[in-house]
Amino acid sequence: MTQDTPKGRPLDAELTARVLAAVRADLDEFGFMNLRIEKIAADLGCGKTAIYRRWPTKPALAAAAILDGFALGEMPDTGDLVDDLVAHAWQNVDNVRGSRTHGNGLLLAMFDMDVMPLISEAFMQKRHAMGRAILARGVDRGQLRSDLDHDVILDTLAGFTLFTLTQRADDPPRSDAEMLRTYRSLVRALVGRTT
Repeated sequence: MTQDTPKGRPLDAELTARVLAAVRADLDEFGFMNLRIEKIAADLGCGKTAIYRRWPTKPALAAAAILDGFALGEMPDTGDLVDDLVAHAWQNVDNVRGSRTHGNGLLLAMFDMDVMPLISEAFMQKRHAMGRAILARGVDRGQLRSDLDHDVILDTLAGFTLFTLTQRADDPPRSDAEMLRTYRSLVRALVGRTT
């Protein structure tokens, strides 16, 4: 599969995939500040212009590499607000787990001041909108009070996921079943459900 550049020239999908993989490896090992497009091009045996045709800036390249493999996922609709929010949060778990490497360079690059807005626009805002739609549906179904702050609920779940999988990943390691129970308890508390 190829993509077209703004001038209509097709891009080589295999080279695109290799560039993104090389960028992820370099971000992980050396960090965003030390990411050099010239080095990536030399390592892959392509010209810098082949990279710049795809991503016009270093932050755009880093954002694309980080998000490569992330999935927006489907908006769950089980009929139950708690189940839907747990499933929505678990999609974030899968994305974070899929992006984990041996270092923390990708995570640090994600929060770079020039990279974060690109990731937010391309991915996080869409995930947040899905979460807001789940919560609005819960209000319509009478499963959630309308006066609760939807952004606080979603931000709490996202923050919990990030903290749990990055700061406490091995302290102690928890099974998926344990994590799902924790998510279910957290969601119930956030939406004011006791059962």
